[in-house]
Amino acid sequence: MILMAVFAIFGAALGLFVRPRLFGVILAILLAAAVEGGAYWAVGVMEHQTNREVLVMRVQAVFGDEILDMIIPVAAAAIGAVLAAILGVFTDPKKAAPVLSAEGIRRRAGKDGRYARAEGMVQDRAIHAKAESRIDKILDL
Repeated sequence: MILMAVFAIFGAALGLFVRPRLFGVILAILLAAAVEGGAYWAVGVMEHQTNREVLVMRVQAVFGDEILDMIIPVAAAAIGAVLAAILGVFTDPKKAAPVLSAEGIRRRAGKDGRYARAEGMVQDRAIHAKAESRIDKILDL
């Protein structure tokens, strides 16, 4: 029971914090299955050794005696990961649309080689046009 709760919390953490969320769910299932499979393999190895009966009984008490007992904590990890991923989608903050895009900020060189003003950054006024014409006249553009 404790192992099932641990795997469920572990799966929920992976399902919530790993991006993309589907990868978090798959990772939770694979890691839980690896832990359960490792315990099943370790019990198989220890059964062939002498004086390991008490350790084998304790490991089987924690992880389960059969494969069916080992599937339940993996399912708990999968359910925890899926629920956390689904609920995490609803709690993600909405990304605000940029007021001024990078495309509008970037300055480009025009045909005459001079940089154009960024859109919306400078208010066009008559005095600007006069100043530009004076500079053009000085530089013979």
